[in-house]
Amino acid sequence: MKKLHPLAWRALLASIACSSTQVSAIEDISMNGFASVGGGWYSGDNHTSTYRGYDQEFQADPVVKFGLQVSAQVNDKVSVTGQLLAKGSNDYNVEGEWAYLTYAANDDWDVRIGRLRAPFFPYSDFLDVGYAYPWITPPSEVYRFIFNTVEGVDTLYRTSLGEWDTTFQAYYGRLTDETSLGGEDVEIDLSNFTGLNASFTRDWLTLRVSYNYAKVDIESPADLAGLIGVLDGVGFSDEASALEIDQESAAFYGVAALVDYNDWLFNTEYTEINQQNQSFIGDDSAWYVMLGKRIDDFTFHVTYAKQESDHDLSFLDGIPDGVAVPPAGITDLKATVIGAIGESESSSVTLGMRYDFADATSFKVEVTDRDDKIDSDPDGSGDGTLINFSLDTVF
Repeated sequence: MKKLHPLAWRALLASIACSSTQVSAIEDISMNGFASVGGGWYSGDNHTSTYRGYDQEFQADPVVKFGLQVSAQVNDKVSVTGQLLAKGSNDYNVEGEWAYLTYAANDDWDVRIGRLRAPFFPYSDFLDVGYAYPWITPPSEVYRFIFNTVEGVDTLYRTSLGEWDTTFQAYYGRLTDETSLGGEDVEIDLSNFTGLNASFTRDWLTLRVSYNYAKVDIESPADLAGLIGVLDGVGFSDEASALEIDQESAAFYGVAALVDYNDWLFNTEYTEINQQNQSFIGDDSAWYVMLGKRIDDFTFHVTYAKQESDHDLSFLDGIPDGVAVPPAGITDLKATVIGAIGESESSSVTLGMRYDFADATSFKVEVTDRDDKIDSDPDGSGDGTLINFSLDTVF
């Protein structure tokens, strides 16, 4: 991950504090922030089970985060925006999440360049702002990406189509970063990172569609890299190559409908990830539906979410069943490969409550029952219950 040293954080705050005497060319500087604190417990099928960063002992790190956003209006056309974020799930390292310049071509059309939030979902722009949505975090089955930024350029055009307020967005860029995969830090490189998104709002209804594409390189985690080496070493080089993510073409599609009508809430999203070739990640689809009701300062909601992976295993047809690799400790090579990338299915039901007890501050509590199934390893499937809470604020 791209990290900002704590001294840099203090230097930024100091520069803001003295800006009135040093940056007379800047017309307006604004600063706002957000914070979430809380914790939870997860009770699974065994004492080593984890879910969303929680385990059987109380954990606060998965929900704790502090963010600060600074915007400066340089002139009538140009502004700059930066956002710093520290998360408990990232050892509280301060990172520059956003850093971009905006050129306002006119009242309806903006062009931005720099480090931007990848706009996969309706909540992408404020995904870290817990106060902005009813859940503690949006359903992880759908909001499942191991990256969320793009370094490049985008353009936003706002217009009206009849009675619909509409926003069109297009972007292009690249992301090179380090992320966690399989409990290990690996390198990730997304080139030709491109997307088109459109949202349509009328009264109480918002509709959104999204298409995103990239050439993807992801470093194989150590265990998988070892298995790839075994395949290559015993003559199954094509099968070994198929497991690697090396300049793979990948596309992400998403559709969403958000309803806020007479204190009733209804949200639903459906997403798909499609890869041109086989890899250890494979294709998948995910969706959720959420129904909620506001009663005074309280919001009650229930959410069902599901994710399914789908691997094309035909590339393994060249490996006969029962092939053993004794020096590597593999008694059935084909079964071992299938087990490493086998199809899976996960689902969850969440019951939640939000209480807006003060200005710009809310308390949330949720209970989530989850069910995981791994087709290639029935013993690896698991059920469990997560109980968590958060206190969210914006300032």
